[in-house]
Amino acid sequence: MRIALTRDPAQAGPLEAGLRAAGLQVQFLPLTEQRLPADTAELRTTLERLARGDFSWVLLTSGNTVRALHRMGWDGTVPEGVRIGVVGPGTARVLEELTQLSEPWMPAAEQSAAGIIEEMPVPAPGETPTVLLPQSAQARAELREGLTALGWEVTAVSAYETGFLVTEGRLEPGESPHRLLPAPDTADILDLDQLAADLRRDRLTGVDAVVLLVTSSSAADALADLGVPERVRLLAIGRPTAKTLTRRGIPARVLREPSADAVLAALGR
Repeated sequence: MRIALTRDPAQAGPLEAGLRAAGLQVQFLPLTEQRLPADTAELRTTLERLARGDFSWVLLTSGNTVRALHRMGWDGTVPEGVRIGVVGPGTARVLEELTQLSEPWMPAAEQSAAGIIEEMPVPAPGETPTVLLPQSAQARAELREGLTALGWEVTAVSAYETGFLVTEGRLEPGESPHRLLPAPDTADILDLDQLAADLRRDRLTGVDAVVLLVTSSSAADALADLGVPERVRLLAIGRPTAKTLTRRGIPARVLREPSADAVLAALGR
C-alpha cells in the first residue's frame, strides 16, 4: 500500500514513522509552502512585548508557528510566570526540538481549536489576563473569538503565511527565500501526474491501494485545484479539512486522530 501526505517531508514525525513501521510506502505531496510574512515588523514588536512580560500565556497552534517564531530569534525564553500552551503533541514535539521546552499545557480530550477553548482556564472575575496567539495569516477566527468570549484579552499576530504551489492546475515547486523549511529531497516527493498515468495503465504492481492523507484545509483547497487521480482514496486529518474537501466536491473519510493507528483503522474499514 502506498500513502502520501500533503505536507513537506521536513514535517514528518511519529505519524509517518508509524505508517512505515506498518509496512506502508510513505511519500509526500507538498501543495503549500509556509513562509515568514513579507513584513515582519508587527511580529518582531510582539516578540519584544513577550520578552517584557506583556502576556500571561503564549498559545502555539502548529509546528509552523514555532518554526516561524524561532526563525525570528525566539529561543523559547519567556518571563517568569508566563505559561506556554500548544494545540497537541506534534506542536509540542517541534517546540522541544527547537527550544528544549518540554511539557507545555495542551488540551487533553481534543487537540484542536475547539479543544483549547473547552479546556483553557476561565479567568477569575475581575481579571483580564492576556494571551499571545501567533498563527497563520490565513487562520480562522474561531480560536481568537472563543478565547475572547471566555474573558481573555487576545493579541493575535500573523507569524507566517501559506502560499499555494498549485498554479492553473499544475504543481510548481516554491523557491521563496523566506521558507520556514528547507527545500525537500525530490526522492521523497510523489509525482501525481506519473501516479495518474500508472493507475490508468495498471502499472503499480504489488500496490493494493494508493491513499492521500490530506493534512490541512489549505492543502485540501490546493488538492482540489490540482485534481485527484481516479482510484486514489482520501483521508482527512481533522473535521475542518474534511469540510473543505466536501465543499470542493471531494469525498474523504476523516480520521479520529492524527496517528498511524487511526490511519490503519480507517483503511481497514
